[in-house]
Amino acid sequence: MRGVARRLSLDVALLASFSTLYMVILKMLPGIPAIGFPGVKIEIAIALSPIYGLILGHVLGPASIFLGTIMAMTLLPGKYTLFSYVTIFAAPLGVLVSSFVLDRGRLLGVPKWVYAVGIHGAMLAIWYATDVGRLTAIFTIYYIASMALILASGLLGQAGSWIRRSMFRIFAGCFSGIFADHFYGSLAAIIVFRYALNSFEPEAMAAWYLAAIPAVALERGLMIIFSFIVAFNLYLLLRKSRYLRVRVD
Repeated sequence: MRGVARRLSLDVALLASFSTLYMVILKMLPGIPAIGFPGVKIEIAIALSPIYGLILGHVLGPASIFLGTIMAMTLLPGKYTLFSYVTIFAAPLGVLVSSFVLDRGRLLGVPKWVYAVGIHGAMLAIWYATDVGRLTAIFTIYYIASMALILASGLLGQAGSWIRRSMFRIFAGCFSGIFADHFYGSLAAIIVFRYALNSFEPEAMAAWYLAAIPAVALERGLMIIFSFIVAFNLYLLLRKSRYLRVRVD
């Protein structure tokens, strides 16, 4: 019982610390305006999602990001729009996907990376079920690339030296997690602005997505580079310790 209580206390302390840290970062960093959607901003802080997934795993990681976002919205209501509440699960989903890709363990007897592929696959199916999604098939190249990286990191998980395996798995985790966040947000925009509000005709909304393809590559690419550099160096520093909640190698 003493060990359980100690572990619970540590988890509560980690949740409080990392959610507060995320709230402060959200407060400090400005959002990037989303092309074509007035009032919608992309939070730069989501570049931290894979790092949270590496350190905290697939339970505390998403919970910390979610709680930190809730606190930021409560303390800084003027910074957020109604659409922000629709996308409140985007960053936690990114953490969840990253942690599943990074962790070579199993969940219910299934390799965890399989769940990450399933999440991307489910969102891809919903995307193609929409009229805007069918008009923007090329836009999903980033998400298909995410699934390919997840599959490669999972199926080739024992190939090469430990450092090469770790580098590839961490890169795949950063790439897929950051694009899982983007995928959720893009889907939410279709559902809200196309169907709920009927603000766009499908061709007009599709044009915005197609025009944003280069911007997405630049914006998300920089986030992936940042998160990979930080996550990989953290892994090298903490690999032999008990502070990481995922088993990368």
